[in-house]
Amino acid sequence: MVVLWISFSVFVILSSFLGDTTILVGSIKYNALILSKSTVAIMQHLAVSDLLTSCLYTIFLISHAFTGPEPCNFILKLGGYFFYYNIYASYSFTAALTTIKLLTIKYPFHARLWTRHTAHLLCAIIWVLCLLCPIPNQLYTTLRLDIGDLFLKLKDGEHLSYEEIIDLRQKDLKLSKLWLLEVWFEIVIELLLLLLVVFTSAWLIYEAYKVLRQRGNRIRREGLLTVIATAVVFTISVLPGLVTNIAYQQADYDSGDKVQKVYYYTVRINVMANFYIYSLTVTSFRKFLLERARLFKNFICCTTAAVEENITRSHTRVKNGQKFQPAGTEMTRVTNHSKQQPAGTEIKRMANQLEEQPAATEVRGMANEPKEQVTRTPHCEYTV
Repeated sequence: MVVLWISFSVFVILSSFLGDTTILVGSIKYNALILSKSTVAIMQHLAVSDLLTSCLYTIFLISHAFTGPEPCNFILKLGGYFFYYNIYASYSFTAALTTIKLLTIKYPFHARLWTRHTAHLLCAIIWVLCLLCPIPNQLYTTLRLDIGDLFLKLKDGEHLSYEEIIDLRQKDLKLSKLWLLEVWFEIVIELLLLLLVVFTSAWLIYEAYKVLRQRGNRIRREGLLTVIATAVVFTISVLPGLVTNIAYQQADYDSGDKVQKVYYYTVRINVMANFYIYSLTVTSFRKFLLERARLFKNFICCTTAAVEENITRSHTRVKNGQKFQPAGTEMTRVTNHSKQQPAGTEIKRMANQLEEQPAATEVRGMANEPKEQVTRTPHCEYTV
């Protein structure tokens, strides 16, 4: 089970690193996502949040390899904060993506006024608001680690003072309250975002159907399919976590643990799925990937051909008893020799050769040339 989890985590990390980096580079530098500007801007922020989440997965995986299942307190606090921060940011960007697409179809004339800067401003507000979301988890994690340190003292055989025992009792009661606060906070946030995504996606499908049937207008089906596929993956990844928190709140720990194992996999699917969704639904992005793959293939073929040519030349020169020179060495030598000569050297050399030739050479050359044949007309005299 551990091997399966590690293999799946490595696959998710590699897919997220390569996929999200390709999305960012392709959309920013090469305009590979030919969709509305606001939609592309939100997709870029979604890729950034998923890329940061994959970085945290890498840190957790390395920590698990060196320190075991329980990482150090610093990684638990800092890593837990940024993990929840990026997760809630990714969920919020998905909700913003479906909402913006719905408003674009429902109010097409107003949507023309929305620029890329407007979408970036909306995403900046989401980034700032998501800073508050991990606070309940941080309070619960900090108190749990403090209680764990006290239990380690008891495990090592140390005796606790009366004040430490009272403090441990108070922290234990406070920990249960913070745990309920964290669970209910996650339930409320995830449920609100899930309802918003499902509601806007259903309304989006209805509005698109109405536009196609009643008005007869054309809409970008690529953008519509992309948003719907993103919403479906988001729903699949959020539902197990929501069920887990509800089961824990009802004190049904056995069911919660079983669903949580599924949640560990589904939440990672949401991190790496965007690249595959855009590759299947966006034609311009798919053409961009095929073009880059073709260029990479040509580069590999040229490199392989050069290596084979060097090997062939080496075998030929070894058979002939000559020293091996890689392909292109002669051209490089000639180029370097021409670079070392100062400007005008070739012209001066030709001028000196002309001056050294004797004058008779020019005359001798003219004498050796074939004479032109001149036709003379006989002179005729007339007598009057």
